[in-house]
Amino acid sequence: MNKIVRKEQFSEKVFLFEIEAPLIAKSRKAGNFVIVRVDKKGERMPLTIAGADVDKGTITLVVQMVGLSSKKLCALNVGDYVADVVGPLGNPTRIEQYGTVVCAGGGLGVAPMLPIIQALKAKGNRVLSVMAGRTKDLIILEDKVRESSDEVIIMTDDGSYGEKGVVTVGIEKFIEQEHVDKVFAIGPPVMMKFSNLTAQKHNIPCEVSLNTIMVDGTGMCGACRLTIGGKTKFVCIDGPEFDGALVDWDEMFKRMNTFKREEQEELAHYEEHIVKIEDGKLKNENSAAPSDAEQSSIFNPQSSIEELTDRDAEWRKTLRASMKPKERTQIERVVMPELDPVYRATTRTEEVNIGLTKEMAMTEAKRCLDCAKPSCVEGCPVNINIPSFIKNIERGDFLAAAKVLKQTSALPAVCGRVCPQEKQCESKCIHLKMNEPAVAIGYLERFAADYERESGNISLPEMAPANGIKIAVVGSGPAGLSFAGDMAKKGYDVYVFEALHEIGGVLKYGIPEFRLPNKIVDVEIENLAKMGVHFQTDVIVGKTISVEQLEQQGFKGIFVGSGAGLPNFMNIPGENAINIMSSNEYLTRVNLMDAANPTTDTPINLGKNVLVVGGGNTAMDSCRTAKRLGGNVTLVYRRSEQEMPARLEEVKHAKEEGISFLTLHNPIEYLADENGAVRAAVLQVMELGEPDASGRRSPVPVEGKTVTLDVDQVIVAVGVSPNPLVPKSIEGLELGRKNTIVVNEGMQSARSEIFAGGDIVRGGATVILAMGDGRRAAQHMDEYLMNK
Repeated sequence: MNKIVRKEQFSEKVFLFEIEAPLIAKSRKAGNFVIVRVDKKGERMPLTIAGADVDKGTITLVVQMVGLSSKKLCALNVGDYVADVVGPLGNPTRIEQYGTVVCAGGGLGVAPMLPIIQALKAKGNRVLSVMAGRTKDLIILEDKVRESSDEVIIMTDDGSYGEKGVVTVGIEKFIEQEHVDKVFAIGPPVMMKFSNLTAQKHNIPCEVSLNTIMVDGTGMCGACRLTIGGKTKFVCIDGPEFDGALVDWDEMFKRMNTFKREEQEELAHYEEHIVKIEDGKLKNENSAAPSDAEQSSIFNPQSSIEELTDRDAEWRKTLRASMKPKERTQIERVVMPELDPVYRATTRTEEVNIGLTKEMAMTEAKRCLDCAKPSCVEGCPVNINIPSFIKNIERGDFLAAAKVLKQTSALPAVCGRVCPQEKQCESKCIHLKMNEPAVAIGYLERFAADYERESGNISLPEMAPANGIKIAVVGSGPAGLSFAGDMAKKGYDVYVFEALHEIGGVLKYGIPEFRLPNKIVDVEIENLAKMGVHFQTDVIVGKTISVEQLEQQGFKGIFVGSGAGLPNFMNIPGENAINIMSSNEYLTRVNLMDAANPTTDTPINLGKNVLVVGGGNTAMDSCRTAKRLGGNVTLVYRRSEQEMPARLEEVKHAKEEGISFLTLHNPIEYLADENGAVRAAVLQVMELGEPDASGRRSPVPVEGKTVTLDVDQVIVAVGVSPNPLVPKSIEGLELGRKNTIVVNEGMQSARSEIFAGGDIVRGGATVILAMGDGRRAAQHMDEYLMNK
């Protein structure tokens, strides 16, 4: 897949590539684009599809060597492979019978214009094409343009070919020659702006294509947002084509220069960005695995779940009798060892929480009273048998504890780190009724999962015989992975389709490594693969392949767990200034794309005075990341600290690491410098009024009181909404508020074969709630398919 089968050089810096991408070739339409990642260090680069051959299964891209990523791509040859090609993305061009249309392509803009010219001609339009370039060398694909055009005018700046002049001269000639109903213009932004002005002068609508800077290309990050018709639009989701008269061109030009300095610096160190073959080989790392002598001597890998979870088993009775309940309640709750705050605020990849020792874990496990009716289990969205795994830790059977966890949880090492146990299982602990701290269930869950991983003796849950029924999962976040694990255990043949280039969803792009190391997520995914789950990256269900095509391929059930990847903004003046980004974009650049690493290609501007807006876990992740990247960071939140939805541990860690908290303040305007970059934030002073619907006291402005802070970077972490890309591409779904998928209690949608869960249903939730949805969906889909 993604093999280069043809390369053609048009000029010194312009190349055509024909690349194997059969699914994209089959589903693309005029105006669609793809996101290309050249190699594992590469950034995600948008390129409009210039053509496709369904029979050969290839797409055509035309690339100009202008920056680091394009230079790396142009250095590849026939037979080489591109790491990732995902698409088709964006809305296709509206092809109608307009009458007479002018299609103007400037420089490389001729390549994406070509399929539009072909489609317009096939629809019966009279097509008048203008091809423009600085010199003759930059006039490309002339023969193919002429094949589908009624007339062609060629313009060159230096007069070396065709007529001397710019593209607007050619457009004017056609307009003066005959009646024109519509103009299409693709090329450099300044060319599109003046093409639009020329069309406007004659009251002719002009369509332009705005493939600007993107990170994911699916609407997840908001990096490509622009003001269109006075409203903020995401180019990758709402476009890429817009009415040129509605575009804020000044904002467009400024945004195009967001990372100009950073990209120039990277290009100057080009050799450091080249991925050498040996870099791609997996290296064996020495793990701190326990020795054979240290490993549990009690655990028998053949022990059944029934034996390990039976509260009336002899070993369990003996354990309960070994200490009186009063003695257990007198044991102090364990304190999680942590890295020193001053040191850890300088390292992005070292985990803050170090983990419990065996002795600490066994002591904490003794605090569990092994309740006959454990209320902690009721507080767990995935219904882990909490007392059983803890009692196995108490007797030193750490591998048995992990086996119990994995019977119900697909991601125990993840949950042990990021789930808000204090609001779920631990909030139901009987110790709280005795005015004592709850058992540290989350710490113990992490310990058991980590011990198993480091021991090398990783067990798989008990599996039902294969039933041969194929199931598709859309999205590889917590909901999708949980669902996939449960369906695999039930004997189904499960395929997970992920839009990004790595499996894990928000676990990879959203949560920093100092809180959840990638290697932890990778092992959990490897375990699912060992259970038979198939994973495929760079596939967008609804774009790359449709639900109907999946059903034609024999998939009997589909679970949508595509998350809530559309970032919210506050829609206040100045919010589209340069260096104001969503937390999604910021964390994706740093976590998924490793932008802070100088040898990777994805650019990032590092702020000196950083403002993070919000009070949730994502805001904490953002401000702590910005601190590690050298920023002086202030977190601003419109309510008081008591109302913050973030975990108490995350707030504690942020404060220890030097984050300034400015509560009861809310941004109302951003001020920009002469280059369009943010320079200050105007904050409204707030006070708490009456409680809102959620029970939290509503913040209200203090009339006339504002504060202005000097900032050079703002990260907006005020929540996310479900991305409309997937739900709107599936016919027959009932959609709720903000494009959530409406489901019944069994997570079944209006289309009986499609189930959904996680943020695409809830609009925004925790990892563990999404996992709970996945488990519930698996249970009910299994019942549905077995009774069908």
